[in-house]
Amino acid sequence: SSGINAEYGVYKCDKPVTPEKFHGLVVDALDSFAQCRTSNTARGCVYSTSTHQLATHLYASIYSVYLADWLAAFPREQVHVIKFEDHIANQPESFIEICEFLEIEPFDKDQLSEYIESHKVRNSLNDNKRIPYMLPETVAMLEDFFAPFLRDLVTMLGDDKWGWGRPLEQNTGNTYQTEGYSVGDKER
Repeated sequence: SSGINAEYGVYKCDKPVTPEKFHGLVVDALDSFAQCRTSNTARGCVYSTSTHQLATHLYASIYSVYLADWLAAFPREQVHVIKFEDHIANQPESFIEICEFLEIEPFDKDQLSEYIESHKVRNSLNDNKRIPYMLPETVAMLEDFFAPFLRDLVTMLGDDKWGWGRPLEQNTGNTYQTEGYSVGDKER
């Protein structure tokens, strides 16, 4: 659910933010995606400029579509994917991993830690302006929507950690099926 909470925290709409307002925006976005899917592939809908005008950033979070395009252009061993939550949890180690992947000299861990600490972005919202909880029905809708894309991502990357830490088979009734595309399949 951390991916869902990240989605909730980053969207464009009038303030104040309420769980009900966000739920309405999600309903609108999912309806728009379903409408788009009547005449387009999932990839076509993800890249559609009309979906990017919506108040949510839902389509930017469908990583499997974007990753499939990168993997169609580059061999898997030339693509390094980092889970944002893992990067934030241990930035110095994450940067060292990136350096190793790029086969460049790693940064000094102490200097890197000091640099990261001095350049942290501080959350400027007061507690009374923070985004409140998300409605359970919103969470359920988003989990259902993202499930097939997360399954694709887990398959592409060969690691269950990309499935939001929950069994993806539990999702039922999803009307947002992907095409089950494979890397190199231009018909996605």
